[in-house]
Amino acid sequence: MKTQFKLLYLAASLSATGAIAATTTDTLTEGDILFGVYASGGVGSTQNLIVNLGGFQQFDNRDNQTTQLSSTILADIVSTFGSSWNSRTDLTWVVAGATFAQSVDGLTRNTIFASSPRMDVSDQPASISAGSNGTQAPIVNSFASVGNTYNNASIIGSGTVTVVVDGSDVDSLNSRLTSTSAPQFGTNNVNDTTGSNVSDFYALVPTSGGVAPTGNASAYTRGTNYLGYFTLNSTGLSYTAAVPETSSFAFVGGLAVLGSALLRRRRNRVA
Repeated sequence: MKTQFKLLYLAASLSATGAIAATTTDTLTEGDILFGVYASGGVGSTQNLIVNLGGFQQFDNRDNQTTQLSSTILADIVSTFGSSWNSRTDLTWVVAGATFAQSVDGLTRNTIFASSPRMDVSDQPASISAGSNGTQAPIVNSFASVGNTYNNASIIGSGTVTVVVDGSDVDSLNSRLTSTSAPQFGTNNVNDTTGSNVSDFYALVPTSGGVAPTGNASAYTRGTNYLGYFTLNSTGLSYTAAVPETSSFAFVGGLAVLGSALLRRRRNRVA
């Protein structure tokens, strides 16, 4: 779900970095979650910064625990969109993922991970709706195309899991999701807000068709599953897991491995 934001002043500095002309051995795989920022104007105009946050299993409900994600994300945003990115209203950010070719840890194919903005953490989450296996499949295929673009893109300065691509490219995260008319994303997002730096995170399991979640994912239900929320502010990107409820789920592992996963997903660099 797209979110335009105007954030607090960012007191940060960044050493000079540049794009490195090398593709990555770290590839987006089934169930990986992408964080993306797109600029419609100004510094970094039409650029789409994309970060691989790792597998969906790491965003399991963990009793309201908050985890700060890699600090390099903030540095890469500043490098791409300038030090005043946080006060701009021409930036859009999105968190998204999918399982597209097969079941992953028991989570059925054509599951969509999507984010929905709200103005403040004190507000109630604005739920978004899952569709059938047939209606979600085209959106999942679009995400798979984004994955191919991510896998073939050049890494940028920090050399971790971040790429920058042209947001006008047909298979960019912006073109496939934030500019789409799919109800879970983009222009048809009735929950879209201006000035928000909070975005709720959902797993949308197909409501019909295909197979129901099994194994490790058996506590997922068909339809909308609320996972938690992301916050993007002057300290960077963080994730707060939801308090477990009857309809929520619990995987082995958890948020404690988020940082190590980001480090593990380092990219090869060419000097």
